[in-house]
Formats: sequence, structure tokens, C-alpha cells
Amino acid sequence: MLVRVCLLLLAGGIAAQHSRVLLSSDHRAVLLVAVAACFCCRRLRGAGLVLLGYWLLMGAGADVIDARLQPRYAGDSLLTTVSICSAAKTVAGSSTFCVSPLSDKRLPTRSSVSWYMPAVTPGVGEVWQLELRLRRPRGLRNPGTFDRETWLFRKKIHATGYVVTGKRNQRLAVATLSLTDTFRRDFVEQAYRASDSAAAVLSAVGVGERASISREQWDRYAETGTSHLMAISGLHIGLAAAFAAVAGIVFSGWLRLPGNPRTYGVAAGCLFALVYALLSGFGVPAQRAVLMLWSALVLLLWRRRTNAVAILAAAAIVVFVGNPLALLAPGFSLSFAAVLVLIKIAAEFQGRAQGRLVRRLLALRALVKMQWALLFGLLPFTVLWFDRIAFAAPVVNLIVVPVFSAITAPLALLGMLTLPASNDLSLQLLKAAALSVDAIEDVIAWFAAFDFLSAEIVEPRGVMWCVLCLPVLWVVLPRGWPGRWIAIIAVAHIVSYRPIPVPTGCFDTDVLDVGQGLAVVVRSQSKILLFDTGVRYRNGGSVAEQVLLPFLGSQSQERIDVLVVSHADDDHAGGVAPLLKSLPVGHVYSGEPLRPDVNNLSRCKAGMSWRLDGVDVHILHPSRPGLSGNNASCVLQVVVGDYRMLLTGDIESAAERQLLKFADIQSDIVIIPHHGSATSSTPAFVEATRPRVAIASAGFANRWNFPKTSVVRRWQSIGARVYTTAESGALSFRVCEKSGVSAIVEQRLARQRFWHDGLMP
Repeated sequence: MLVRVCLLLLAGGIAAQHSRVLLSSDHRAVLLVAVAACFCCRRLRGAGLVLLGYWLLMGAGADVIDARLQPRYAGDSLLTTVSICSAAKTVAGSSTFCVSPLSDKRLPTRSSVSWYMPAVTPGVGEVWQLELRLRRPRGLRNPGTFDRETWLFRKKIHATGYVVTGKRNQRLAVATLSLTDTFRRDFVEQAYRASDSAAAVLSAVGVGERASISREQWDRYAETGTSHLMAISGLHIGLAAAFAAVAGIVFSGWLRLPGNPRTYGVAAGCLFALVYALLSGFGVPAQRAVLMLWSALVLLLWRRRTNAVAILAAAAIVVFVGNPLALLAPGFSLSFAAVLVLIKIAAEFQGRAQGRLVRRLLALRALVKMQWALLFGLLPFTVLWFDRIAFAAPVVNLIVVPVFSAITAPLALLGMLTLPASNDLSLQLLKAAALSVDAIEDVIAWFAAFDFLSAEIVEPRGVMWCVLCLPVLWVVLPRGWPGRWIAIIAVAHIVSYRPIPVPTGCFDTDVLDVGQGLAVVVRSQSKILLFDTGVRYRNGGSVAEQVLLPFLGSQSQERIDVLVVSHADDDHAGGVAPLLKSLPVGHVYSGEPLRPDVNNLSRCKAGMSWRLDGVDVHILHPSRPGLSGNNASCVLQVVVGDYRMLLTGDIESAAERQLLKFADIQSDIVIIPHHGSATSSTPAFVEATRPRVAIASAGFANRWNFPKTSVVRRWQSIGARVYTTAESGALSFRVCEKSGVSAIVEQRLARQRFWHDGLMP
């Protein structure tokens, strides 16, 4: 019964999760009446549960959206008093943290802000006067890349922005932390005193503080399938509960308490698990583990038989009803699916041979099978959330999980428990735990060095979504069934799958959404050309790492044949260094010298051309040497049959006049020069190109207001359909010598969900 209720509720939540339209309060009220009506009729109760799940997630989503920053305050400088509500994460001098207003009604409840080079990093619980510039949550939208807007939504962040540097920013009150936050802070500080190298992991294991784990570490964990060790999950909660249960049994016997010592042990384990989960932030996996433990305790006290699947279903219902948005988190599907796999494997080995040696051998066999079952059983979710398969995971986990379970976690927990009583003892315990962490890190790094043990998966399309589910058959079907081998075939197909290549005589183009910058990917049948690389952020990272590389990976592109950098401005050339570091690049062309120096670099010059699988690429500008800045931008024309696309960089009116003199610039598609600046797109240039489609790559609500309204109207006046990446996200289309330009796919519209922000700032 519980399993059926759980599945129907989650089905409704998943349906709401894929909705494009947010139901109004009136429509949600009507839906709730429909739910009540369904429950009155026995045959319709299943439908009522689905509708209830839909209503729950839609209502929770509406609460988050209604609490967002009001549009009239977006972009304004707001001097306000706030409380710091999360630990700051500092990368390359920029600190990111959460703030909550004390009394200012202009600000929403929770805002995520960044502060570049603060004199003092704000701490949790402190009260600050800050000058903020906020906007509604919004993220870049590109195929195969991280959806930050969805992440902000499920984290219930109502605005994003930054602190305006100035003297008006000042701390008004020191931290007034709760006992929990104080303990968390003290433990993190103790972890850093114990070991600089292992402190980030110890902080994650002890109190769920993962902000200090580096990007490189996360990459290694993902490649080896060990990311679960860094999240307070069922493993951590189970170890804590087991530790407390043993202590409860020992002390109840020593004190000669009445009743069964096992009951005291289970109660102690459940209580300590709850405290540990609360200290760690009470994430979805921790919630699931605690709920299952407490359910087991209740059943034990009532002397009822334990049904693990029913308990799991009950936990899922409670987690979903308590926080419907948890359904959007990777931890929800991964945690519950993993436990379901473990229950299935445990049932297969239950009640077998009684000999001690045989039991131990069977237990070892069960552990090995468990790891492979988790790999196959969770494969659809790991591909969906992380776009990769970690083939090393079964072996790595068999090595590191016993060490983690027997040494790291117990020592970290003991170090946490003894911290209030003895600082020196806590420090020594954490130093010992740090040694095991260093050993685990060495093992993980060794396996991560073998690239073939981790496979990046191309974004599934069409029937591939069905193939992605087939590996689960290895877990579901009984041993010996011929159909189980379909799982192996499916995994091989998933790993080897590549998108259908571009037809001969065509090229595909993706104008990526990179904010205030430019990056255009042009693909022929077997070659790839990249025009510009987007911006490098002053606080570390770049568009190349956040957008370009994930996008190319999702399209199974492992090299760049030609890289053209229009000019040296940071919003066009900022990603050159990380691209050259990550992918092989055939040749590089640029309108200006690049920094750092690039091998195989040729300066763009009008008259240069090359051919990519029947697609011709011509450089039209610069026509003379000595140019610098925007007007040195390399201008490309991509031609197939009678159809042309013009890539313009940041050329301004002077360069446009040169093009009018020396080149035939009539094109079907034009990337609008200089993001739609008023210094470009002169009437004569627009009239000469006369495209059907004009695209402006610009950041949403950028401070220059690009593309300018007058420029957009100028392109529209000659019959062009104007798109902007700020409003449409990435724009994708195909151009063929026979059929011309295909329908343009706007990524923001193609994958719109009800929580994605509209066009208002």
C-alpha cells in the first residue's frame, strides 16, 4: 500500500516538474478540490494521489517564485542591513554567501551575493550594512550544461547579485550563532588545525560543510564514483547510528537498565543519527536515513516485522510531502534508488548457508555484487545528473569504503564528540582521521589518472532515453535470465553512442548563451570550428569551463579543428587558455595577438579561406595590417551552396565601411556586430547584408543595454528576424545547400520549466 502511494505521489510531482506553466492560486485551489473529490471515490484515489503530488510541487514552487525579488528593484543599488545566513565560499578572491534582510521589505528572504576582494570575509550570523545590486534568479541556458536557474530554485534562493565595493559596507554586529552553527564553525576550525590537506573532507564528513572542497577534488570523485563519501548520506548516518547503538547496548548493560539492551541500542542510534543529521544540514539523503532508522525503532517497539521496502516508501513520502522541491535534487533519486538496490541484493543473500567461513565468503561476494549492482542500477540517474559513467567505482569503493567506514568516519565522529570536552584529544583524533583521508585521496587520484575508467556520456536524445534505462535489468531480473545481458549491451551502446553526424553539404551552428560575450560553434560532417571563446571571470573560472567544454562534451566533440578568436578583448578571448589546456586544437586564427602566447597562431587577413567537409570559410576582414581593438576583429563568412552566414566579432562603423568596399557581405544569417552596440550596425551595413536572421549575443540586463533598441529596429526594418541570447538562450540551427536555413531552436524556450524566469529583469 505504502509503495503504491509513494509511486503515485512521486508521479504527480514528476509531472509538475516538467510543466512549463505555473498554476495560479485559483487553479491550484480548483486542483485541490479535484483531489478531494477523487479521494471520495475509491476507484479514483490513485488519480487523486497523482493530482496531490502535482499540487504539492506546484504549490511549493509557487511559494519560491512569489518570494523572488520584485522586478522594480532589479539592478538598483540597495543600501540595506542584512544577516549572513551561510558560510562564504571564496574562489580567486571572490566570496559568495547568502544574506537575509533584517527589516528591509525590498529584499527577498534569501539572496545569494558575491563580493570581490572583501577586506573581511563575512561570517555566518554576522550583521552587515551592504550596498547590493540584485536581480531575479537567472542562469545561462545551453544544451548539455549545468542549469543554474534550477539549482537556485530548489535551493530556494530568491535573488542573486553582488556587493558594490565601497566604504558604506561595514559590519554592524558580530556573529550571534545558534549552538548548532557554533559547533559547526568550531569543528571546521579544528579540522584545519588538524590538517590543511584533509580539512575540507573532514569538514564534509563531520558537519556537512563542503564549500572548501576544490573543483579538482570534485572532478576526481566524479570520475571514480566516490562523490557519495563527501555528502552526509545513509553511509555516514548508518555508521553514526551503529556507533551510538553499540554504546547504548554497552551502557544499558553496565547500568543494568530494565528491558532489552538492543532496544536501548537502537534508540541511542536513532537519537544520535538525528543529532548528526541536523549538524550536517539535514540534506535529503540524511533525511531518508533518519526516517528509516526511526521507522525501524517504532516497529521494534511495537514488535512488528520490518518491511524494508515499505519503510523506504514511507520515508520517500515524508521527504516529498515535507519539501516537494527535494524531488528536483540529485540526492533524492540517487539516495532512494541506491537503498532499493541494496535491499534487493540483501534479499538474495538472506537465509543462505550457516557455516561461518561460508557466510563470510558469501558476504564478500555480496559486497562485490553490491558495487556492480549500484553501478548498473544507478546508471540512468548518474548519466542524467552527471553525464558520465565511472567504471572504476566498484573497485575504488571496495577499497576506500572499508577504510572510510572503519577508520575515517569513526575517528571524525569521535573527534567531533570529544571537541566540547577535550580540545587536545579531538585534535589528535582528527589528525589520525586526516591520515586515512590522505590515503583515500591517493587511491582516488591513482584511479582518476586512467581516463578510460571514466566515460563522459553524450546527452541522450530520443530513443536513447529508453536505452538508458536498460542497464537496470541487471538488478531487476533474476540471475540466469537471458534478458539480463541486454544491460551489458545497453551500457556498451550508451558509452559508444555518438550523435548523428551533420549531413554532407550542411553545417550546424550553435550561438551559445555566454552572457556578455560571444562563442559560436560551427560543425560540418567531421570538422568543428569555434569562433570566440567567451569571457574569463575576474573571480576565477571562465565561460570556456562552464559552458563551452560541457557543451562540446555533450556533443561528443573531442577536438577543435579551427579556433578563430576575433580579437583580444576578454569577452571574446577569455576562454582561450582553458580550451587549449583541455582539448587539442588544430589551428588558431586571431585578429590581434593573444595573451598568453599561442602556438600555431596566424593573424587573420582578408582573402584567407579553407574548406570543412564541403563548407567554405572565408576571412573578409581585416583587409590591412596594423588595426587594433574592436576594428581588428576577424570577420568570417561561412558558405554552403548559395547560403551564407556572417560572423562579425566586435567590428564598428569604420570596419563596416571597409567591408562594404572590399567584400560581398550579403548573408542569410548575421551575428550582429559588437553585441548590438550603437557604434556598429550602420544603416549601409545592415542594408548590404540583408539577412533573414540576425542574432545578438549579449548578457541579460547588461549595463550597456545591448542590443540597443535602435539597432534591433534597424535590422528588423530590412525584414530580419532578430534573436538575442539574453532572451532565447543558446540558438541552434542547420544550414544546407539544398534546403537552406532550418527552424531556429531557442534553448530557453525548448526546455522551459515553470520556475525559469521570464524576460523581465
